[in-house]
Amino acid sequence: MTVEKKRYWTMIVYPDSAPENWRTILDEGHYAWIESPLHDKDVNADGEIKKAHWHIMIVFDGPMSNVTPNKIADDVNSPIPKAVGSAKGLVRYMIHLDNPEKYQYEKNEIIGHGGVDIDSFFELTTTNRLEVLKQISRYVIDNNIVNFVNLVEYAISENDDWFTVIADRNTLYINKLIDAQWQKGNTKNGTGN
Repeated sequence: MTVEKKRYWTMIVYPDSAPENWRTILDEGHYAWIESPLHDKDVNADGEIKKAHWHIMIVFDGPMSNVTPNKIADDVNSPIPKAVGSAKGLVRYMIHLDNPEKYQYEKNEIIGHGGVDIDSFFELTTTNRLEVLKQISRYVIDNNIVNFVNLVEYAISENDDWFTVIADRNTLYINKLIDAQWQKGNTKNGTGN
């Protein structure tokens, strides 16, 4: 039999069967782990509400066999843990981010324990960054944004992904676009003549 070793393991914790201090048990084990929002609005295919539960993911420093995850599951009275194929995918699933047909939980309700950086699981891919940059460019053009601060104010208050893309490696491009937008509106016929 092949022993499966993974860095990330997941399990489900049910409020009605877990010890009251289940979080303390995990924290006192000095595990790095992630806790989903309480899933109390999930529904089965027939429309019946599922039993309330938390998804948790234990983050080990390196690949780990199922021995320690099984012990953790026993300690919190959880069903058998499963190895995680994609940690990023699981954390996104904790709020159903990529499942619009399911109830959408809030990202800010995901809790990282033991130093886990939740935001690192939501970092944009290169493809996503380019799509966001295209959205920002369209917004600048369509709304005649001619001052960088106006765009930044909008991003801070309305769109975290936009702010990330603006602040991280794209400032020169966006500034050039805004300058060009200003010049277009302040020259004869927008041609610079």
